[in-house]
Amino acid sequence: MTAHRARPVSAALALLWVLAGACQALSGVDDLEVVDGTGGSAGAGGGGSDGGDDACVPTTCQAKGAECGTIPDGCGKTLECGTCPPGKKYCGGAGANKCGTSPCTPGTCTTLAAECGSISDGCGETLDCGACAAPKTCGGTGVANVCGCTPKSCEELGAKCGTISDGCGGTLSCGSCTPPATCASNSCGCTPTSCAAQGKNCGQIPDGCGKMLDCGTCSAPQTCGANGNPNVCGTGACVPKTCVGEGKNCGQISDGCGKSLDCGNCTAPNTCGGGGTANVCGCTPTSCAAQGKNCGSISNGCGGTLSCGSCTSPNTCGGGGPANVCGCAPTSCAAQGKNCGSIPNGCGGSLSCGACVAPNTCAGGGVANVCGCTPTSCAAQGLNCGSIDKGCGLGAENCGACGCNETCNAGSCSPGACFGAPGAVCTCNAECCNSAQCTDTNKPQKTCGLPSGATCNSYLKCASGVCCGFGSGCTPSGTCQ
Repeated sequence: MTAHRARPVSAALALLWVLAGACQALSGVDDLEVVDGTGGSAGAGGGGSDGGDDACVPTTCQAKGAECGTIPDGCGKTLECGTCPPGKKYCGGAGANKCGTSPCTPGTCTTLAAECGSISDGCGETLDCGACAAPKTCGGTGVANVCGCTPKSCEELGAKCGTISDGCGGTLSCGSCTPPATCASNSCGCTPTSCAAQGKNCGQIPDGCGKMLDCGTCSAPQTCGANGNPNVCGTGACVPKTCVGEGKNCGQISDGCGKSLDCGNCTAPNTCGGGGTANVCGCTPTSCAAQGKNCGSISNGCGGTLSCGSCTSPNTCGGGGPANVCGCAPTSCAAQGKNCGSIPNGCGGSLSCGACVAPNTCAGGGVANVCGCTPTSCAAQGLNCGSIDKGCGLGAENCGACGCNETCNAGSCSPGACFGAPGAVCTCNAECCNSAQCTDTNKPQKTCGLPSGATCNSYLKCASGVCCGFGSGCTPSGTCQ
């Protein structure tokens, strides 16, 4: 599978794009698919170029809603749909071949469930997904860019009898002809006989092909059919035949005495000779194989119904497009709205839908097989101090500050302490006890256990070496009041 890079468009084309505005939005890369690898597109009648009724009509970028990159034109060529303007520099950033602000993850033939032909990768390039092995053709079952073959029926092939290829590697049995017709080149035919060939010289006889032959008259005194010799001149009496006596109930037969008998008509779906016996009403039912069907129920052509069987999962009856034929149309990542990871293709296989661009992860936004990112928070992480990275490119979040005499450890506040021997400093106006723990947050900041005459901040001096509490004073003797 190869990808062809889009060629730069001219400055004039880019200016025209800006003036004209954005093209219609795409629903997905499925809008940019091509049915076959020979240039034919759905509804285009193939890839001819002779100007006839079957000539391929190429699509346009505007018709496909493509704002940038390249897409197949449906007739075997590639369309240049321009480049993206500043501010929306990513082709495919807002949908297949649509300009946007986010990087585009290109699809592959595999992720797009494309087995053949050309298809857009959604990010400005055209993928060549190869060709199909005969008898399959690209889009042969009606599913774009998927190899397949829809078998023909005897009726579609114009075959009336015998066996014939269904066009997909199988064989159709198209029945037999009504006697005396015979099968030649899958068509029933009949070579009429003659009076001489039948040894007849008077009256009317069937020609073997649905008509009557006039074999002439007898000269007196001879009569036609004398002595029980039908349609031969002779002497004696002739006893005419009857339709009932001959077991016939339709068409014309000879009475053996020079005349013809009309034995009536048949009621549909029966036809005269339709059951294989000349001049007898009947109907030869068709078969599932003759009609190229292998599931469900169809008419047998004679007023009855044929059961053509059932399909094996994941195939369903008509699932590939043709009615009463087992098949399965695989889905694609784009059709399912997925762009990462692996998903079932609906036909027993799997699709690889690609990878995400950081900071997005697959299912990161909460939707399976869709690229996304869910930012975190201080509350979600149970943090109450410091800061954390919220993720998804959103920067940091401040989780707050700790209270007096608290320190922040791994996002959580914990009590402070007077670390070390007497002389350590407590914070937030706390008092340092003999246990070297900071307590009583309403006391002014001070030092503890210093020698006599130490300075107690700018508040009080006590000769005892102990700083008095807030609101206290020193006595003349140097003790706290």
